[in-house]
Amino acid sequence: MSELGGSILAWTGWSLWCLLSCAACFSIFLSLPGGWIALGLAVLYDLMHGFDAIGWKGLGLFAGLLIVAEIIEAGLGTLYVARKGATRYGMIGAFVGGIAGAIFGSSVMPLVGTILGGIAGAFAGAVAGEYWRENKLEPSLRIGLHATIGKVLALSAKFALAIAGAVLMLWLALPNR
Repeated sequence: MSELGGSILAWTGWSLWCLLSCAACFSIFLSLPGGWIALGLAVLYDLMHGFDAIGWKGLGLFAGLLIVAEIIEAGLGTLYVARKGATRYGMIGAFVGGIAGAIFGSSVMPLVGTILGGIAGAFAGAVAGEYWRENKLEPSLRIGLHATIGKVLALSAKFALAIAGAVLMLWLALPNR
């Protein structure tokens, strides 16, 4: 009976960790460091199991995926829009607008407002930056559209790599594996 009780407890703890890790990864869309939070949860889980559940190699692989995700996010957020013709004004506007939009969106409607505000802010900031420099609306709107696409692609790539790392950690730590 104690083996069955231990097994139920192990699966319950693993399931709770699974839910927390998934929630952490989804927080990426709220401009939070969700992948890093999921990594922290994996370290805590592994620590509770004497670093035998996942192991240092697995944790290091997850950290490596998160570093790649940060690089991709930074690259897509700026290089994508730059390749589509944005100037520094548009890129800086998209960056600042994305942050301001996420903050404003959070105050209007938490969670969904953060996501939509960040995307809308990137668009508005890029348009404002380009329009300030060029005084032409059509090219500014085009750059704003590309800034929006870049922001969505960057968030998606970061989320995908964080989920991949979290799933790997969960698989490595499966009870009775």
